[in-house]
Amino acid sequence: MFSVEISKLLSKYLFLLAMVMLIPLGFAGLCEFWFDPLLHPQPHSTIAFAGAMAICLGFAGIFRFFGKSATGQLHRRRDGILLVVLIWIVTSLMSALPFSLSHTLRPLDAYFEAMSGLTTTGATLLCPKAYNAEGEEAPLYITNPQVPNKTYKFYGTVAPIRDSESGLVLHTGVEAVSHAVLLWRSLLQWIGGLGIIVIFLTVLPALHVGGKFLYQVETTGPIKEGITPRIRSTATRLWKLYLVLTLLEVLLLVLTNHQMPLFDAVCISLSNVSTGGFSVRNDSIASYQSFATECVVFLFMIAGSINFALYFQAFRMKFKNIAGPDFFLFIGAVIAGCLFVSFTLLADHSVGSAFRLGCFQAVSMQTSTGFILANYDVWPFAAQMFMLLLMFVGGMSGSTTGGIKTSRFYILVKIIQHRLESIYRPDSVRTLRIGSSEIDDKNALTVLSFFCIVGFFIVVGTSMLILDGIDPESSLGLMACFLNNIGAAFRAAGPTGSFAFLSDPAKVLSIFWMLLGRLEYYVVLLLFLPSFWRAR
Repeated sequence: MFSVEISKLLSKYLFLLAMVMLIPLGFAGLCEFWFDPLLHPQPHSTIAFAGAMAICLGFAGIFRFFGKSATGQLHRRRDGILLVVLIWIVTSLMSALPFSLSHTLRPLDAYFEAMSGLTTTGATLLCPKAYNAEGEEAPLYITNPQVPNKTYKFYGTVAPIRDSESGLVLHTGVEAVSHAVLLWRSLLQWIGGLGIIVIFLTVLPALHVGGKFLYQVETTGPIKEGITPRIRSTATRLWKLYLVLTLLEVLLLVLTNHQMPLFDAVCISLSNVSTGGFSVRNDSIASYQSFATECVVFLFMIAGSINFALYFQAFRMKFKNIAGPDFFLFIGAVIAGCLFVSFTLLADHSVGSAFRLGCFQAVSMQTSTGFILANYDVWPFAAQMFMLLLMFVGGMSGSTTGGIKTSRFYILVKIIQHRLESIYRPDSVRTLRIGSSEIDDKNALTVLSFFCIVGFFIVVGTSMLILDGIDPESSLGLMACFLNNIGAAFRAAGPTGSFAFLSDPAKVLSIFWMLLGRLEYYVVLLLFLPSFWRAR
């Protein structure tokens, strides 16, 4: 049942979200009324953001009215779980308004784009429109080379920007979208990367028992580490670190590539530290043709994939606490992925090119960032297969990455090892640990269940997409993309296209899968249990 406490907290949250919209609203105003029109020929979106902000404040007022008798504190776990899911759903709804009101995307597509941003998936529906010789909009076609008898017919979503005098096309695709809307997309990823709830806990008073539980529900991975005893202090320090990493990347991008606009550097950094992958260029990172830019992006993809608690251990000079099995397993997976993918490219590329492309794309996939440097859909099947596996590996617990997380793989191997040993040594006592943290039987069972849930949704989801008319290879790549929150897939949704070919039912399912992967299944699936709603 929707409690008055949840209503009051939602009202406070929506007010904060409306304040965040002041950032793109102010930038939209600068683009429309201050900047030279030649610098921003794209459609303006000032009214769209003003309208979205007004609607957000309106809903904040409605929830405030229904929650006026509440204390604003959560004491029941059920309310905490419901609040987390509602915040993600409502935030995506409010965040979709600028896309819809600016006529960038239709409502369903706008909600898809917003959910993709907040979950740091980075799958986009922005796609250039095509026109025939008579100037009428024409359909687009995608054919999977591996399934030549299957062709997808769909329409683009973004009209080109033309010169008012000559009629020549100036910008297409993502580059034809309002800069304020593109900034909003990247900002959504930055907010969702560390967690909506984390910023919520930072600016609101501590929620007693509920605050710690909300933090644990949203934090990724099986190990929920607090940096300080007080959860609000932990959330505050995490956001400060997050901001410092983002500003540092902006600075490095500008200093190492003098041709890069500040706007691009900011948007890339917002998307990269959050391991989101939205780009403001049609060719993603490849459009900059800068090895220095690639190196900076590569470095911060890894930085965003490391457990943020380890940074604070490094600041305190406690390096022994960093050297745990999760860290070494993650670094080992990164090295293995880089080497394997790079070696498979040596037959068709020079040594330097093979390692440059292979390392970048392997790390982009494993860290769930999804930035693109090359058309990997034409690479050897061995490289594509390994990148698909890396999509499921992910980064460390407590990072911004998607995927299963390296700590869960470590725990799984330990569980299997202990089980095998118990066959011939049944009386020995074993303690399962990951670093200094002990994993009890309850958590071990949760990890095993997690792998089962992932396998279940991969099979069922792939089957559903196939039934919707998508070829098997594209379907598997899409499920790996959505469940692991990676904006890159294969074949029909490969690096040279977008996700605009998906049918409306497939988009609805994809929205659910992205949320499911970001909140790591359990919290969302609980809402489908009748016993959850009967709990007191």
